[in-house]
Amino acid sequence: MLDKRYQVFISTSGSEMQPERIVVSQTLVGMGFFSWGLEQRTPLSTTFARRQIDDCDYVVVILGSQYGEQSVSGVGYMHLEYIYAVTKQKPIIAFIHEDPDSRDESLHDEKPELREKFKEFRKIIMQEVDQIFTYRTMRDLELAVRLNMSQILERYPVLGWVRPQNTQALHDEIEALKAKIVQLETSAGTREADPFLNVQKVSMHEDFAFEYRMHAYQDGNFKELNAMRRMKWAQLLSVLGSAFINPTPEDFFSKCMNEYLNETGLSDAQEEMPRVHAIARAQINVRALHAIKMQMRENDWIVPSGRDDRQRMLWKVTPKAKRLLESNLLDNDRTLQFRSQN
Repeated sequence: MLDKRYQVFISTSGSEMQPERIVVSQTLVGMGFFSWGLEQRTPLSTTFARRQIDDCDYVVVILGSQYGEQSVSGVGYMHLEYIYAVTKQKPIIAFIHEDPDSRDESLHDEKPELREKFKEFRKIIMQEVDQIFTYRTMRDLELAVRLNMSQILERYPVLGWVRPQNTQALHDEIEALKAKIVQLETSAGTREADPFLNVQKVSMHEDFAFEYRMHAYQDGNFKELNAMRRMKWAQLLSVLGSAFINPTPEDFFSKCMNEYLNETGLSDAQEEMPRVHAIARAQINVRALHAIKMQMRENDWIVPSGRDDRQRMLWKVTPKAKRLLESNLLDNDRTLQFRSQN
């Protein structure tokens, strides 16, 4: 891993998972990662956990056979950490016990309602997390970490951490030069398609379909729904472009898209539940959001623009995108304007 290090936040249900936490943490440290996480949780520790997740590169969830201690809202602390990591588009890796029922009875929740919540949370992890690895023994867990975390770095590349010896400025300069090379190669028609996303230029009026989920409220209750949205690239540029006129942190991609979906998702929810009267907590699929960012970069609509004082990557629209936003070419596809401020 050379001079680069990666920070990993480890989330578990509590003290009964200490053996697994130790194995994963020590294995990660031996591979050159920094390991973070909280074993004892309180309402006050939630803020600290979120700060750690904000600063980390990857989030690891270790799921045994307990839902764990709950917050005042009734949602488990581990569950809250997972939700927060999803909203921050952090790459999530789950190591889950292959057969929770086979574990010692002392490692299970005592209350039946918590056991049900554990089953529901495990189901959510199985459905939503792309990188899931199972284990039965501590040796299985250690091998799963060793064999897969290096592949995670290739599949979900992140900036990581390097020694502060002017390397940050050098890295930013390299990224800017890479972007310039891509632009020149694209103009010359010599650039090959990206092997992971197969990104190619699109026209403004081509459609892009993506998934998102939301909370739909009906008859005093809410249900989490998965919905599909189809938008033209002109609409996506209109939604996102105005937020990046000035250099703006990367997390505004998700903020803008989620606000837009909160504003417009009611009709999508009503297709499945006609009596839905409100929606909230809309969240675009992480992979779809990544594809949108890469496509906007490929189309020369947005480029990296250095870092702020918290070392967050900043992005801004290109002169080409500004001309499109200021022209009448997008008028037929204008979408809601948002109140979000940088």
